[in-house]
Amino acid sequence: MVVDTQKLLETKGIIVKLANGINPVDDSPIIEESFLNNPKIVRSLYYLDHYIMDQIEQSTIRKGKPTKFLITDEQLENVILPSGKIGINDFAKAINKVLDQQISKRVTGQMINKKLKELGILSEIVDEEGKINTITNENSEGYGIESVTRIFNGREYKKVVYNNVGKEFLLKNIVKLMEE
Repeated sequence: MVVDTQKLLETKGIIVKLANGINPVDDSPIIEESFLNNPKIVRSLYYLDHYIMDQIEQSTIRKGKPTKFLITDEQLENVILPSGKIGINDFAKAINKVLDQQISKRVTGQMINKKLKELGILSEIVDEEGKINTITNENSEGYGIESVTRIFNGREYKKVVYNNVGKEFLLKNIVKLMEE
């Protein structure tokens, strides 16, 4: 049987909220008189939570590293991005800090950039040394992606950075960007 780990993680998040007396639709407290606050129901919800986690762990026990990128809504909410404009590798590091790397493969800036190029949000050029460089294009600015001039080892280059709009775009779309 194929286990959809992403769906299990989302379901687990809903169950945990219910068990904690929180409406998973709007994050408001569940009224005290609700059957969902009955201790028998709450214990059952926590049991389901543990059972789902066991299923996830069993489905991911295999040789080698995880092969899919999986992140829960809760993990996404816990991502702490650096302030100001950031490079794609800084974004990837912030995402990787919240991932359960027993279940999810790590994300890299290169992986994200590849998808953004496929979508036409970023482009690439080949420099005089034959190296491929990621650059912004006419679509980038609308997604909060800019280019700034930097100097490294005495050489000037253009670095792609993400402003607050760009960081928000990446956070909202990271799951879609990482789909295979």
